[in-house]
Amino acid sequence: MKHRLIISALLLGVLVSCETPQAIYEQAQTLYEAKDYGSAVPLYRRSAERGNAEAQLMLGKCYDFGYGVKKDIPEAVHWYNLSAQAGNVDAQNNLAACYYSGAGVPVNMQTAVHWYRKAAQQGSAVAYNNLGLHYLNGQGVEQNKAMAAEYFAMAAHKDDANGQYNLGKCYYMGIGVPQNMEQAKFWVSKAAAQGHRNADLFMQDNNW
Repeated sequence: MKHRLIISALLLGVLVSCETPQAIYEQAQTLYEAKDYGSAVPLYRRSAERGNAEAQLMLGKCYDFGYGVKKDIPEAVHWYNLSAQAGNVDAQNNLAACYYSGAGVPVNMQTAVHWYRKAAQQGSAVAYNNLGLHYLNGQGVEQNKAMAAEYFAMAAHKDDANGQYNLGKCYYMGIGVPQNMEQAKFWVSKAAAQGHRNADLFMQDNNW
């Protein structure tokens, strides 16, 4: 009986060791979605340490928001960085936001722009909108209002509510594009229809 238990334990160890990082990540996701964060975190870590970019992103989120672990922003940045370096678009956006706000790292607008560009190269609407804001305000790049409007338009055409609102305001005030009230109303109303609070207030203020 003792030998059988030993053999079973050895076989279980072999099975566990043969699990792929993706399979471990998927187990973690199931637990995370069930809000069993404490059980999800060790699995995310196992997968992340074996190079799974999605697990690295999620482990970063857990540290970012304190899900299943003590909140630790520098640790979140560490995992976001690994995932971003591996090409994960959400991690690239999150890492850019950290550099923008100084969460876990010193504020660095140039680095924020770098990671938003990486995400934009993968078609991220969030990155398009945020690049638009950087160009609009001259943060980490030379101010270029036409480029800002162009990035807002790219986000807006991907149905991003922030991009739609910002593009609408550009048309309203003639920032980077010719002033055009019809286009302003069109884009702001699309953002408002998605529940964008500022867009809704803007519509009310203009009696649209």
